[in-house]
Amino acid sequence: MLESLMHRQVALVVLALGLCQVLSLRIAVHAQQPLEPTSLKETDPPETDQPETDPPDRAPREPDWPQAYLPSEPVPETARITPLFPAQSPADPIGPGHTVSLFNDTSTLTLGGNVSLVGIAATERTFVPWNPLFVLPPSAFGYNTNTFEMHARQTNFQAMFTGPETEGFTPGAVLKIYMSDTSLTSDTYGLLPVVAFADVKNDDWRFAIGLQPDLFAPRDPVVIPISLMGGTGNSGTFRGQVRLEHFFKPTDDFQTTFQVALSDPISTILIDSNRRSTESNGWPNVEGRVALGFGGRDEQLGGRQERSLEVAAAGVVGQLRNSQLITTIDDINDGTVIRSEIDVWGLSLDGKWNVTDRFGFIGEGYVGQGLGNYAANIFQTFNSQTYAAVRGSGGLLEGFYYFNEKVVVHAGYGIDAPVRGDLAADGIARNDAWFSSLFWDLNRTIQLGFQVDYRTTDYVALPDNDAVVFYTQFLWRF
Repeated sequence: MLESLMHRQVALVVLALGLCQVLSLRIAVHAQQPLEPTSLKETDPPETDQPETDPPDRAPREPDWPQAYLPSEPVPETARITPLFPAQSPADPIGPGHTVSLFNDTSTLTLGGNVSLVGIAATERTFVPWNPLFVLPPSAFGYNTNTFEMHARQTNFQAMFTGPETEGFTPGAVLKIYMSDTSLTSDTYGLLPVVAFADVKNDDWRFAIGLQPDLFAPRDPVVIPISLMGGTGNSGTFRGQVRLEHFFKPTDDFQTTFQVALSDPISTILIDSNRRSTESNGWPNVEGRVALGFGGRDEQLGGRQERSLEVAAAGVVGQLRNSQLITTIDDINDGTVIRSEIDVWGLSLDGKWNVTDRFGFIGEGYVGQGLGNYAANIFQTFNSQTYAAVRGSGGLLEGFYYFNEKVVVHAGYGIDAPVRGDLAADGIARNDAWFSSLFWDLNRTIQLGFQVDYRTTDYVALPDNDAVVFYTQFLWRF
């Protein structure tokens, strides 16, 4: 029965990928004329060596770092050199927004966002059905566990502020909020800030404080769900952080970006679901990253201006305490270790290669231990029996192809593989997925997205399971 089910699921994957390809080709034929470019400027993340970005009415693209400037005014050189967050998936770009001048035209405030409606159907129950991270074990009674979800929790609002230059530095701030409650795994609506920081910058330096993305493994795949393949090869999340960056650009064809940060050891985006409280050991995590950009910033299809090759290496070190939650007297008398300390460390490599102006690759890999709070090792930080740190590695590789200015397809593979011997019987030993996504900008404000995953999850003692997951998204930018 299981073999038959697997055959049907694989057939569904092949069928979905085939339909995706046919749809892509039909779209490519009918979408001949690109949209008129806009003069709104943005900036890119450190690893992309601050290239010019796509106008908001262009095709979806890899994660980007928008800035707030009036469409009618030139963008200062400082803004082009300095990266800002949030990094955006093509499935989650903001619209043109509304920009107003403040303080006698010395500052600007841009408000924007999007309304998102996502539909998700899976052949087996995942955790969680509305934002799949891994596949749950099959029903012990042989019942069907297929699921369907439709939600608007990826709807978000964004505000970007740019102040007047003072003593050679330009101040700014960014706020981005999703309509999800408390975490990415919540099934209720609310307000979830993922980015909230202020910074000052010039052509050579940037200093930022607030809720920011990790320096460790910051590269993201291009997919519909905002979990971004977390626990399936893509590590890195968001946390409170103090960051310093330095930009070194000896020629137009090469740049080095140095970054260092002190970070909160615990991410507020994730939930500690264990019966033990994981907390810092009294010290911040230390993160560092060096990014290299090779080649000139050439025009790429989709309105992108990027270097031909970007590579980066990053690391993190820190410590955690995991203390047992005492609820009854039996919790004290059962011989369980009350408290233990975990050394956290990780190394990551990431990069992007634009082979041509429309085709390229995105990749990221990591190795380390105690990285559950960085969405690595399938969110497992310690062994639930021995409370020792869990070691592991993972990564993802993705290819992309732009059919034209409005249509882009991405496809890839991601995997998290903790060391099986470090896990208790209730642990997850492997989580991987093949995925493919297609994004089509109908016009300046409307985007359609389609995606299919084939996911497999290997448990230490529980039954393994696999699932095919289908996604659709309607996006209205404003």
